[in-house]
Amino acid sequence: MTTTETQSLIDWRLEQATESLTAAQLLVDCGRRLGTMDSIYHCMFFCTCALLAAKDFNVQGQGGVLPRFEREFIKSGLLPREFGERFRLATQIQRSIDFGPKEPPTIERLKELLEDARSFLTATKLFLAKQ
Repeated sequence: MTTTETQSLIDWRLEQATESLTAAQLLVDCGRRLGTMDSIYHCMFFCTCALLAAKDFNVQGQGGVLPRFEREFIKSGLLPREFGERFRLATQIQRSIDFGPKEPPTIERLKELLEDARSFLTATKLFLAKQ
């Protein structure tokens, strides 16, 4: 059972995820690779934050989000393994762009990743609706 404060946080994270997904769609339509990848990653990140908030985990920065998500939702079987793989891949791509010499994926690949983000958001909403 979630408190009003927790539910507000979950709702806010879902709003952020939805806006990030919308931005990713607009950016990919304009051929903006860097912004598209950033928005795809943030869509999944905010979904993950919403899921963790539902388990009363407060996210303090980006560093521990992926391992905690994998431990609490993927390894426990609450969500299919493919969602952990999708978030891990988006995180790796985003980090390699931010901190490494890599360029963003092609527009075609970004469209695939955008669909992954869309299904990630849908799965997050469905999971949270059952809680």
